[in-house]
Amino acid sequence: MTHPLAAERVLPQLQTQRYGRSLQFLPVTDSTNDDAKRAAAAQAVDGHVVVADMQHAGRGSHGRNWESPQGQDLYLSIVARPQIAFPQLPPLTLAVGLAVAEAVDELLADTGEARASLVKWPNDVWLAGKKCAGILVEATALGSELDSVVIGIGLNVNRLSFPSELVATATSLRAQHPEQLELDRTQALCTLLLAVERWVDRFALQGAAAISEAIAPRLAMRGERARCGELTGIVRGVSASGALLLQTTNGVQELIAGRLLAIDE
Repeated sequence: MTHPLAAERVLPQLQTQRYGRSLQFLPVTDSTNDDAKRAAAAQAVDGHVVVADMQHAGRGSHGRNWESPQGQDLYLSIVARPQIAFPQLPPLTLAVGLAVAEAVDELLADTGEARASLVKWPNDVWLAGKKCAGILVEATALGSELDSVVIGIGLNVNRLSFPSELVATATSLRAQHPEQLELDRTQALCTLLLAVERWVDRFALQGAAAISEAIAPRLAMRGERARCGELTGIVRGVSASGALLLQTTNGVQELIAGRLLAIDE
């Protein structure tokens, strides 16, 4: 049985201070990030959340499509107004990644399984070596000042099948225990929103250094050979500014953007 998403089910279970207290549920939309951008422009409050049961044009990083079938997973975007300067924004994506990873572990612990999900720089969450979530952060500035941030999250919750091009790289929470009943998406949403609120607030209060320190034990591919753009090397970690540290033949390089790919030995 598919658990429906509805405000009357979510609001009584929320433990957040702000995130999700203002909610918009959509049976179908093109992109929750686009919906949240419009809400932000209309002065939506900090923590306003748009959730869709299905997306026609969900977006991932680098302009890739985020497949969003109906009734299976979570597709949401949060309007955030953190008190940080615009140039300090990039590590926010990693802070959200930490939040998603913690939420995934908590939800799987409820099924009796202890898992340690990983954050793949810069905006994915891995589970059992495959991608279970993606993050897309889009900011709006007023001059040089940060106005609002839209935090888009796609979390694969109950899907057990994927398109052929994703089978080798994608997974879901339920796929870890396909014999069990599907997970309650309301519980998953509430757990996720609490974790994201906590980590975004921590980032705003403590800065990027707190994020780089916390991500160290959760960083996917740490110590492994990888390629990012034209560079290849060993993944060493993440700098205090959120940059990837890649040990190359020319020393440690700091990369602020790109797609990180494993290199098969």
